Amino acid sequence: MLRRKRKDLGGIPTSSMSDVAFLLLIFFLSTTKFDIKKGLGIVLPAASDNTTKKVRLKNENLTKIWIDKDGIITLKSGGDEQIVPMNKLQKTIHQIVKDNPDMVISLKTDRKSKYHYMVEVLDKLQASGAEKISLSTN
Repeated sequence: MLRRKRKDLGGIPTSSMSDVAFLLLIFFLSTTKFDIKKGLGIVLPAASDNTTKKVRLKNENLTKIWIDKDGIITLKSGGDEQIVPMNKLQKTIHQIVKDNPDMVISLKTDRKSKYHYMVEVLDKLQASGAEKISLSTN
C-alpha cells in the first residue's frame, strides 16, 4: 500500500500579526493630533466652608441681565426694565457699578441663544469693572 503525501496548503502566518497590529496602534496614537478646547478664562472664588448658609441679596444690590435667543439684551435693575444694545451695555453697567460697588450682576441666557452672545456680554461686564457676576442657568 502506498501512502500518499499530503500537500501543505499554504497559509498566512499569524505569529507576527499581533506585533504588526501593536506597531500600527502605536504609530496612529503618536501621530494623531487631539483638539484642545479652550473655555472661558474665569477665576472662580474659593469654596466656602459654610455651605449651609444662604445669602439673600437686596433688590437694590441685584441687576439682572437676560439674553434672548436673538441676542437682545434686557437689563432689569431695581424696578425698571430696559432693552440695552450691545454697544451701550459696557457704559450702562459701568455707571451702575460706579453708583453701587456692592452690585451683583446676574446673567441669564435663553437655551436657544448662541454661545457667543453670552461670551460677548460677559466680556463687556468684565471690561466695565463688574466683579460680582453670577452666571445663572435655567
